Amino acid sequence: MLRLAWRNLLRTPGRSLTTGGVVALVTFLSVVLLSFYAGAMDAFFGLLLERTGHLVVRVEGYREKQALEDLAFSPPDLSLPQGARVEGVLEGAALAIAGERSRPVALTGLSREGFSRQRNLLKAGRLPEASGEALLGEALARALRVGLGDEVVAYAPGGEGIGVFAFRVVGLVDLPESHLEARTLLVPLEDAQTLLAPGRVTRLEVRLPGVGLYEEAPLLALKASLQEDLVPRGLVVKTWLEANPGYAAILPLYRVVMGVYVGFFFLLAGLILLNALYLSLVERVREFGLLSALGLSGRGVMALVFWESLLLVGVFALLGLGVGLFAHLEMADGFRMPLPQWILEQYREFGLPEVLYGRLGLSDLLLVLGYALGVGVLAALWPAWLASRLEPVEAMRYVP
Repeated sequence: MLRLAWRNLLRTPGRSLTTGGVVALVTFLSVVLLSFYAGAMDAFFGLLLERTGHLVVRVEGYREKQALEDLAFSPPDLSLPQGARVEGVLEGAALAIAGERSRPVALTGLSREGFSRQRNLLKAGRLPEASGEALLGEALARALRVGLGDEVVAYAPGGEGIGVFAFRVVGLVDLPESHLEARTLLVPLEDAQTLLAPGRVTRLEVRLPGVGLYEEAPLLALKASLQEDLVPRGLVVKTWLEANPGYAAILPLYRVVMGVYVGFFFLLAGLILLNALYLSLVERVREFGLLSALGLSGRGVMALVFWESLLLVGVFALLGLGVGLFAHLEMADGFRMPLPQWILEQYREFGLPEVLYGRLGLSDLLLVLGYALGVGVLAALWPAWLASRLEPVEAMRYVP
């Protein structure tokens, strides 16, 4: 049966190559698509994790509070595993003044480690190294008409701090989100506390070395141990995904959406395969009738059609998979998206870097192969059923 199926496929090499080429192309594109979008998701969530830390400690009900005195708290001592780091961040509103120009800003006080993570965003100048130095978003610097070495005064009256502090601009940052870049003023944590709330922070970021991007178990275990001490103090602990529920909702939908995309590709390939199998059936009606007359059962005729479909799909799907895996290995080393600059700017608005790293898991390969196998079976169902229903005598009299 297998040899007969091979012979039938080789009888029409042009049609077999065309149909198989479509299957190979769809398989290749599916592998590349899955690798690309997994890399984009990793880049986006990696940036989110870098901004928030693995665990975030805030005051309870912080989403409903707006006043700084309700959001700020004195950082408690945390019992953390070896190697874990905790960083304090103080965020508050202020008015940035430079000469006769002023702009409302989101003033953020960072530790030295927090500033080091801004290095990739640094467009000009250097990172702050001493008190009284600050980073400005490029858009904010343009609005205030200041540059490196100029002075900017942060004015924030009504708080517990001194309410006014002069900073020297030592660096400019280019943020992915332009609306944030026009409001960003980054200063040393101690300066922000002096200005806004002495000795207090609005959040603590806990970072755990060696924890993978999507590993939740160690985060949930540490969260449970920290909550016992922090809840009585009016503080809550959230994982980085819990702290960003809108983005966390994307993860469960990601695999479903990608499954639909890949399924749509294979649906098109299945229609082309169905057409090829039906044409083959029409051209070989007399042959099927002769095989039935010689004793081949209806199930045997169906099996023959199924073998032809699965052989055609299997060989070319593996070919497309091999080429796709080679492309994935190239993408896994890092690649730039071949898109126009204006589209790249839109990607940057979502925090995506221009260089991505492809990722492909076993489940992705099984998804592609599963679709290929499913298409091979489903596309052969109708032609196989028609072939099995042919009457031997009438089929041998058939003239195409």
